[in-house]
Amino acid sequence: MTLASPPRVAPGLQAFTVLIARGVQSTVDGLSAEVRQAVLAQLFRLGADACREHANRVACNPYTLRLDVADCRMHVELDPTRTRLSLTGLTRPRPH
Repeated sequence: MTLASPPRVAPGLQAFTVLIARGVQSTVDGLSAEVRQAVLAQLFRLGADACREHANRVACNPYTLRLDVADCRMHVELDPTRTRLSLTGLTRPRPH
C-alpha cells in the first residue's frame, strides 16, 4: 500500500510511503472492516503527521512506535530520512 503525493506538492512538503509488511498483511486482511479502516486510517494519519514534523529538518534516525488502535497493538517503524512508514507488527486480542 502506498500513500501517493498529489501531482503538485507545496515546496518543503514530502509524501510518505506507507508499507505493510508481507507477514502482517494477512492479519490486516482478517480484521473486520471497521477495525481495518481504523488501523489504516491511523497509519495514514501518522504518515501525514510525520510529513509535517520532519519537513525541512535535519535527517533523523528511524524509530519504532507501539500504538493501541481499535483493540489492536500496532508496531510501526517510521524512517523520516526515507520518508517511509511501515506497519511491522499487528496483534489483536484473542476471543475469550
